[in-house]
Amino acid sequence: MATAAQSAAEIIAAFGGLFFASAILGALVAPNAVEWLQTPLLALAMWGAVLVGGLFLRLRRSSYRQLGLARPASWTRTLVLAVIAAVGANLGALALGIVIQATTDWPPLDLTYIRLSLEGNTAAYLVWMVLVVWGSAAVGEELFARGFVMDRLTVLFGGSRVAIAAAVLVQALLFGLLHAIQGPTGVLITAFVGVVLAITYYASGRNLWAPIIAHGLMDTYGLTLIFLGLPLPGHLN
Repeated sequence: MATAAQSAAEIIAAFGGLFFASAILGALVAPNAVEWLQTPLLALAMWGAVLVGGLFLRLRRSSYRQLGLARPASWTRTLVLAVIAAVGANLGALALGIVIQATTDWPPLDLTYIRLSLEGNTAAYLVWMVLVVWGSAAVGEELFARGFVMDRLTVLFGGSRVAIAAAVLVQALLFGLLHAIQGPTGVLITAFVGVVLAITYYASGRNLWAPIIAHGLMDTYGLTLIFLGLPLPGHLN
């Protein structure tokens, strides 16, 4: 069984895999692609973290399947939980945005880089939907954040119920910081979404499919509004 120190080292190494993959893609791949394809290619760096995490799991004779990627007991219940989580996260993000707008001078969540890449561009929309929304975000980020990182944080904090609660909050903070390009509003709202997805994971019996589907539904909704040139609701750009 991994110790707290080993768990911390594995988390750091997995983030290292993310940043290394990002550096390689940013230096060798993205610059040679058309402009609207560059960000989707950079998003594939998330799989560097997933790969490193998977290697550590394999060394412990574990896998993402054991962390919750296995077939759920009920797909119907999983889909219902995913829809509830997606709607709840969107409504919560809207409410949080209103509070941020009323109490701070923070700018709206900044998604300009996405809007400039795909608004009205059908090819870009489809690529973003496959590579970013369902590939890197829904599947990749859930395997990494709600799967590997939250599991290692739970061990790091001692494995108790308090440790689980702490792991939920810390993984959400890390998840938010990974979206720092969206500004402070984006970091806070994304962290909130990270808590909702973690709760969804536990509500589904520690199965990753419910948060994966919920994450994909939320991002599909947002990306479609951007593609159509429609404003996002609340304190969002």
